[in-house]
Amino acid sequence: MDIQKAFGRRVRELRKRAGLTQAELAAGCGRSIEMQRIGEIERGERNCTLRTVERLAKGLRCEAAELFLFRPKEVGRSMSMIDARLVDLWKAADDETKRKAIRILSELL
Repeated sequence: MDIQKAFGRRVRELRKRAGLTQAELAAGCGRSIEMQRIGEIERGERNCTLRTVERLAKGLRCEAAELFLFRPKEVGRSMSMIDARLVDLWKAADDETKRKAIRILSELL
């Protein structure tokens, strides 16, 4: 896996899920990231510093860790936005939260 390309796909996925254009994301990140740079990141052409990751997360209104919740390319395309969000939440949850979620789903179903 090329981590730069996977990171870029993830940024694009989260940006589209948020309904943002590259220009809107750049504006949300502050003046330090230009729209052209967003495109380079999304295409996997630019390596990001941790400061850039932090700014991207701010612009996407998410935690920085969410930018690293990669999925295989083919899975990400076939999933609905809701399914993709559920996968992200599940990956980010701790064991106790997962147990509680399973208990709740078992009661509902």
